[in-house]
Amino acid sequence: MIAPANGSRNGLQITALLQEREILDRVQSAFRKRELPEEVFYWFPSSVHAWAELCRSSEYRNANRALEVLTAAAPALTERTKLAHAMCGLGCGEGSKDAVLLRAFKQLRKGPSSYVGADFSQALLELALEEAKPHVLHVSGFKCDLANESHLADVCNAAIHQDSHPVMFTVLGNTLGAFEPRQFPRRLRKHLRRNDCFLFDGEIFSEQTLAGYDNPTNRRFAWGPLTGVGVTDEDGRLEFSSAAAGDGLLAVTKHFLATRDLGVNIGGAVIEIAAGEKLRMSSSIKYASESALLGFVEHAGFQIDSRWTSSDGNFVLACANPKAN
Repeated sequence: MIAPANGSRNGLQITALLQEREILDRVQSAFRKRELPEEVFYWFPSSVHAWAELCRSSEYRNANRALEVLTAAAPALTERTKLAHAMCGLGCGEGSKDAVLLRAFKQLRKGPSSYVGADFSQALLELALEEAKPHVLHVSGFKCDLANESHLADVCNAAIHQDSHPVMFTVLGNTLGAFEPRQFPRRLRKHLRRNDCFLFDGEIFSEQTLAGYDNPTNRRFAWGPLTGVGVTDEDGRLEFSSAAAGDGLLAVTKHFLATRDLGVNIGGAVIEIAAGEKLRMSSSIKYASESALLGFVEHAGFQIDSRWTSSDGNFVLACANPKAN
């Protein structure tokens, strides 16, 4: 079992379950297949910078609503989970969402003393751990692939760390959609104890959803992995659309259309992309309704304890507890 280590001002404790050479292989393979999965968007430095900028942008309604609902829910959540000894951010990104709760927990005499972050991107993980440092005694991180069962188990075990007190596991910023909402809650449930809790959120699809993605700041993020390999808007264009994804899910889809022949150099491998070819990019999953979002978690063996909704009704945050087996 891997224990959370003490975060100090001199460095960060990060366990790399996923190595850079593995990620490079994945990125090269993705460009060859003309399919850029979610993880590619958080690996290149240009992508990380664009993502951090996007999360601070007033144009990005997803992040704004996530923070709005978390801020509203924080008092009730700290009361419900004041005996938790740790918080574990799964797909923590740059840490801004978890930080809302950590700041609130800091006011409790017996609030969580540890934070464990887990993300595919080491650069984002470093930002999240730095964000958490002022609020807890111990911080640690896992650079990992949460689609991998052993990686997920290692992260959960590190957060629990043989302590009988509960852990709050968070998947925030509509990240559950990136983890496959039909499968991830069930996978997570296997590692949680009866007294642990699962905090998650999601965006409800509306007529305004697609327009919310078509703004300059979000386009810079969407260009991130392309900019990282030297592709610019002189080489092609980005196109956004939406589509049904089944089971109460909808997807905001995007792709890059090359308008001239390209030779993309990724880690020394040159990948040829012909004019007219499309690079399909990861979709952002949304929910047809609040009940669809909550249903994925309930069907995985959780009981919804409480929920909160954004002022516009298009973003839902919920806290769930594992049902007794």
